Amino acid sequence: MMSQALLDAAFARPGPGKSDPGKGDPGKTAGRRWPVLVKLAVTVVILGALAAGADWAGIAARLSAADPWLFAAGFAAKALTLPLASQRWRAVGRAAGFTLSRWTAFRLQMASSFLGQILPGSVGADLLRGWFTWRLGHAAGPVMLALLVDRLMALLGVVLIGLIGLPHLAAVAPPAVAATVLGGAVVLGVAMVLLLLAGRIPRERLPIPKRLRDGALGRAAWGAVAQLRAMTGNRAAWAALGHSVGVHLATITATILFARSVGLPLGWLDGLAIVPAAIVAAALPVSLGGWGVREGAMVAGFALLGFDADAALLVSLLIGLSIATLSLPGGLFWLLLRSETASPPETSRPDAFPTDPSR
Repeated sequence: MMSQALLDAAFARPGPGKSDPGKGDPGKTAGRRWPVLVKLAVTVVILGALAAGADWAGIAARLSAADPWLFAAGFAAKALTLPLASQRWRAVGRAAGFTLSRWTAFRLQMASSFLGQILPGSVGADLLRGWFTWRLGHAAGPVMLALLVDRLMALLGVVLIGLIGLPHLAAVAPPAVAATVLGGAVVLGVAMVLLLLAGRIPRERLPIPKRLRDGALGRAAWGAVAQLRAMTGNRAAWAALGHSVGVHLATITATILFARSVGLPLGWLDGLAIVPAAIVAAALPVSLGGWGVREGAMVAGFALLGFDADAALLVSLLIGLSIATLSLPGGLFWLLLRSETASPPETSRPDAFPTDPSR
């Protein structure tokens, strides 16, 4: 099955009677740690470079003089991203074939957000949310499909917002910057169209090597593409796109409010023009929790608007710290979910997911 092939590839656990090839092998254990170490290095290098050139006395002065009402409003706007993201997960689950209550979806979002903060680089928050969803008794195939659709909707949402802000970005940025953003959006659009068209082609006629096409991953990928195409007419999938846009608009609103609280007159067009790039940068799997790349993208974007780099760094740090703070209650949800999902569900293979990815 498509879902089982995906699970086998993603979680690769040995079957009965088979040994774990990586267990006890220092070389393979070290190999699994390298991605985390690289992300740590990227985070430290970028943050170190930004910190070395920052006027921390000036940043502290700006923060101490911040408007408390605007600051609180920014924090509240950022808080909206959590329930909106949970509703997106609920919508993509409905589109994929399983149903979650609003409360369950919110608990899953909070727990995965918390674990995403304390386990950066080892297990993604998305995967943890899917794991908990599966442990609550939902079939593995729909859960894996929902994870894919959730990421696609998040990406499409930020691209749509970025296109709205593109004219303003073109007015304030060098032509090469605006052209790069537009080119990236076009490439994404073409890729999405090609994927949807590929879902109409029988797997046997796909223009790829037979060994790759008929392998477990090839069958899984083709099945996923075919199901994605089937989702284009699903109202729940479009609702998920709406929630995704809402998540990103809440982040942009928080950025604008935080900026204004520390004395930067950041406008709505400014936010629509520069924040989407920072959102995409933070989502790239190249740093720990998006730290470093988000700050670098924000400083670069604010510079295009003629704003102070130190203030831009402060605003970006406020965004990162706000989501980290808001995710803290997720620790309680995680503990409760661990207790609730202590026994494997009967609807899926016991070895489809690891025993506990949060360890």
